Amino acid sequence: MGLFLIGFASAANLPNFKMIDGFNDTGDGLFLKYGSNNKVEQTFFILEYNEHDAADYLSNDTAYGYTIYNSTNGTYNFVDKPLKEIGSIELIEFEGKRYIVESWDPLSGNDHDFTDTFNNLVEFNKLNNITPLNATEIIEHELSNQTKRNR
Repeated sequence: MGLFLIGFASAANLPNFKMIDGFNDTGDGLFLKYGSNNKVEQTFFILEYNEHDAADYLSNDTAYGYTIYNSTNGTYNFVDKPLKEIGSIELIEFEGKRYIVESWDPLSGNDHDFTDTFNNLVEFNKLNNITPLNATEIIEHELSNQTKRNR
C-alpha cells in the first residue's frame, strides 16, 4: 500500500507524546516493543494526518487483503493479510494538529484478537489526555469536499 514511506516522511515533526512503558522510540514516529526472545512483539506508529493516508488506513481494500472493522471509543481494528498484521487505529487531535495513531501485532493464523493493540491506544490516550476523533465523519466530509473541488 505504500503507507510506510509516506508515513515516515511526514512523522519527523511529531510533538513529544508520552509513550506507553516498554515501547522504544526508533525515531520518525515508530515505537517498538520487544519480547523476551528479543524479537519485535508489538509496533506503535504515529504520523501526521493527511486525507490520503487516512482514507487508505480506514478503508477496506479487499483486492489487497486489508479489512477494517469499527471498534469502540472512536478506534478501528484492522487485518492486513499481505503484511500478516492485525491492529487498532485511530485519528486524534493534539496541540491543534491531527494524527493517525496505529498499534499492531503479527497476525498468527486466523486469530484476530485486538485486545493488546486496542489497550495500547487506550493507554496512549490516557497518558496524553486524548479522545479519538470520529474518523468516519472526517473522511466522508473530506472526500465529499474533494469531489466538489474536482468538478
